[in-house]
Amino acid sequence: MTLQWVVVLIWFSIAAFATPAVAAPASEDKSGGNSSFHDGNVVSEWFQHDSGVWTSVQVGIPDDPNGYRFEPACFDDQNFGDLTCLNQATACTASEDGRLVWWFSGLRATDPATWPPLGDNPSCIYSEDPAAFEERLREAVLTAFQEAPIAPGTMTLQPSPHTLVGAHTNVYVEAQPQVFEMELLGQSIRIEVEPTEYTFNYGDGTSYGPVSTPGGPLPETRWGEQTSTSHMYSQTGDFSVMVTTFFSGEYSVNGGPLIPMDGRAEVASPSQVLSVWRSESRNVADNCLVNPAGVGC
Repeated sequence: MTLQWVVVLIWFSIAAFATPAVAAPASEDKSGGNSSFHDGNVVSEWFQHDSGVWTSVQVGIPDDPNGYRFEPACFDDQNFGDLTCLNQATACTASEDGRLVWWFSGLRATDPATWPPLGDNPSCIYSEDPAAFEERLREAVLTAFQEAPIAPGTMTLQPSPHTLVGAHTNVYVEAQPQVFEMELLGQSIRIEVEPTEYTFNYGDGTSYGPVSTPGGPLPETRWGEQTSTSHMYSQTGDFSVMVTTFFSGEYSVNGGPLIPMDGRAEVASPSQVLSVWRSESRNVADNCLVNPAGVGC
């Protein structure tokens, strides 16, 4: 009589709820060039600005360290009109109140008067008072960005729809850059968004992120191995898994230079239910043909 090992998968419908625990990326020495550190749950990136100033940006806090502004073109410091430039203003033909403006950018902590221009040519703003119009336009663009119908990333679980306690379940997301064109306050606006960070919620009270990696697929022969975005469940049950993708955006006004936007759009992928099972092994004397009532038959 031959001894055989029979593996039995047992499913328990036990829901597990706990206070989410966010795993932050490992800290690194910030004494070098582009490096990171974290203080509690805050992770920052240090870099040297074009002006030579060292600064940092918190991961998860999307404020651009640079400021942006525009001012009417075609006038020198003494407010005498530049006739050549004024003649070029005829390019702003979308409405009668078209004005040429230069865009400028520089580190927020420095004097805006010292910021260098963006691009080699001025672009159009359609407003009788472009300077007073600037903040209103910026707010309208930011609102449009937050409300844009950004397609969520596609989340994949490996394996799915079932996995095992104690084995790593690989979770990854595929998200694409997207472009939106619209009219706002009489201006032709182009908004370009791209995925920059991701938060993985595994449904058992734990999450990972925000992190810059979306994860990636594993060949079926390697399912169960640990990846940078995988998760190992400690209990059986049904768990709702979800990934939130953070999109950063840039915009241009009437074909002008691309301007990064403060703030990000958070777009959640449709959740998927993952059933977590546990395995048991039993030593049996007969197979199911000999003993149909045996374990696992």
